[in-house]
Amino acid sequence: MLAREARLTEVLEAMAAAVPSREPALLRAFREALTQRQVFQAAALVPDLERAAMLEDAYAILREARRELTDSEEIRALTGTLAPLATQARARREALGQLDARRTSIRFAYAKRPPVLDFESGDLHRIFLAALRLEGLLLALDLSQHPRPLLQLGPPLPAGVGGEVEWGEAVFRLSPGDAGPLLARLVLRLPEGLVLHHWEEQPAYATAVAELADSAEWTWRCPPEGLEAARSRVLAFLAADCFPWDRSGKVGGQKQEKSVDLRPLVTAMDWEDACLRITTPMQAFGATNPLKALGAILGLAPEAIHGLVRSRLQLRADPRLAQGERFEPKLRNLYEDAVMLSGGSNITIIEDEDDEPMRLG
Repeated sequence: MLAREARLTEVLEAMAAAVPSREPALLRAFREALTQRQVFQAAALVPDLERAAMLEDAYAILREARRELTDSEEIRALTGTLAPLATQARARREALGQLDARRTSIRFAYAKRPPVLDFESGDLHRIFLAALRLEGLLLALDLSQHPRPLLQLGPPLPAGVGGEVEWGEAVFRLSPGDAGPLLARLVLRLPEGLVLHHWEEQPAYATAVAELADSAEWTWRCPPEGLEAARSRVLAFLAADCFPWDRSGKVGGQKQEKSVDLRPLVTAMDWEDACLRITTPMQAFGATNPLKALGAILGLAPEAIHGLVRSRLQLRADPRLAQGERFEPKLRNLYEDAVMLSGGSNITIIEDEDDEPMRLG
């Protein structure tokens, strides 16, 4: 765990050094001031950050930097200034967010190959966040207490497992522009082993890939010395009506060993020479660690299995894309109402403070 975290830090630092940062100058200056412990210099940027609508971004940078900074009166003062301003900015965003026609939703596909196989989905999330930030792309934020960027990766892959068609989804505050030049820049920015190969705009109401995943295909090349035993174990598994698998999990809210029938979680297994192909239904298999499941079938420890790859993810058709009219009129009507009430309309809003309160009952 510590070794993986150290390597992730190295990767993030290498990404920042590989190509000059395109992050907005104000946020970069604020970040650098905190890194150099120039808190007064960072505080002086707050008015400019407010005018640029970047207060929430700055507050997120401050919260992250505080883990490394020594607590001081200056840090507490900056936090006391930024926190309420960021809260107000979030409230404004919550009130007007549905009217923001500039936001753009993107779905992208990528491959996870050596030498980044030892990273899990959370690590990849941090890598993609850093890559997009360094390319100057501002992600939209959610509405949680501490807003997070709207970036999510598809069905997760554990450390040690590769993927050829993995999915991610991001919502940008502004259109990222032409995909061609952006993908070329991201190729230079991302670490070796992460390869973007698809990028397209999606309607804001599109269903997340994780909800559309229907089945997955996996491939694993068996070492020659273990091929005979592996073939025998696979035949036995396919012939079984039930294949109990004892694994740790939560039972009644308590973590303990529980037995799962692995047979329904694997719908097909076949060999092509020494390559084993496996098909799993995503609804049932979902959060199951594929290394542990394959290890149970083959009688091997998960750490002894190398080279497992999710080669394909079958997606169901998105029903929302055929029902766009259910979403678009609402957004259009909200926008039209806002325009009418903000000016250019002959509607007069009357506020009568003398009205008696209504009493019920």
